[in-house]
Amino acid sequence: MIQIKDVAERAGVSITTVSRVVNDTGYPVSKKARDRVLKAVEELHYIPNRSAQALRQSRKNGIALLVRDIANSYFSEIIHGVTETGVKNGTLTAIFTTMRNPDLELKYYDLIVRQQYDGLIIAGGAFYDEGAQQEFKKIVMRLGQQGCKVVALAPQGFSVPTISVDNMDVGYKATDYLIRKGHKKIAFLGGYENHLADNLRMQGYSKALKDNGLEITDDLLFRSDYSIVSGYEACSGLIAKGIEFSAIFASNDHIALGAISSLREHGISVPQEVSVIGSGGFYHGDGLGPEDSLLTTVEFPFYQMGQLAVEYLLDDEDSDPSIILGTKIVEKGSVSEKS
Repeated sequence: MIQIKDVAERAGVSITTVSRVVNDTGYPVSKKARDRVLKAVEELHYIPNRSAQALRQSRKNGIALLVRDIANSYFSEIIHGVTETGVKNGTLTAIFTTMRNPDLELKYYDLIVRQQYDGLIIAGGAFYDEGAQQEFKKIVMRLGQQGCKVVALAPQGFSVPTISVDNMDVGYKATDYLIRKGHKKIAFLGGYENHLADNLRMQGYSKALKDNGLEITDDLLFRSDYSIVSGYEACSGLIAKGIEFSAIFASNDHIALGAISSLREHGISVPQEVSVIGSGGFYHGDGLGPEDSLLTTVEFPFYQMGQLAVEYLLDDEDSDPSIILGTKIVEKGSVSEKS
């Protein structure tokens, strides 16, 4: 069955543009783009899903965005991508922050159901909690039954359309990068132990070591939370115990910055003596010094994740949009060759 994304691919435009042309929304679309869309529709014999359109077009209640910690820089560009794309399409976004509290999250889900939003975006990975996940799954199914589309931007522990990065690949990519720089004693400084996305990054770290014939050492593994403080404390603990390491893979940029702060405090130069790579690419300066703008990291396409999520919610098709977006290592100045 031909879907709207097939038309968009054939015409070389976004799904949103196809929707505007097919539904004749009145939103400005260039003649060139409109002609390409109409040509693709004709060539592919595309027929819009009118029943889904009728249900959603009768409701204009906006989009709900559920974030686990709005104070975390991880969510900044996601929020930017969601809200800006929504406004461009005449849709407002209500933002709910759960503060990583499952009970509060359930209350927000209940509110979202009662408010009858047109779509829900779940940003941030879930924690492994079988009971909570079953409740979340039931609510997501209920939302679908009332015509509210749902999309997640990270693993949730149950089946739901997802636009995300490959978190295992993130861990593998960062660790393999350090190994190719000559590092063999690589510490992993991670977030919460029951966090699904973080567990995948650690699995990637472990796989990269194994694939390169290197030992996985428990002494080089540390899990806490995603704060600068936890990175500082983890790195300080490694130094205090006299554990040998020449590089650190931190599962987010804040942890990496905390580690760098600890290394400096102990008179250890970065990257000359210890290399550090972060994950996320959301860091824009926290006052730890001019060198901090040189943090090498695995960069996530946060804005694009938010943008694509909104485009999916506003699309009249019900196809699963699940997409794995690419990440890239941004080389700055916190990693060097092992001497």
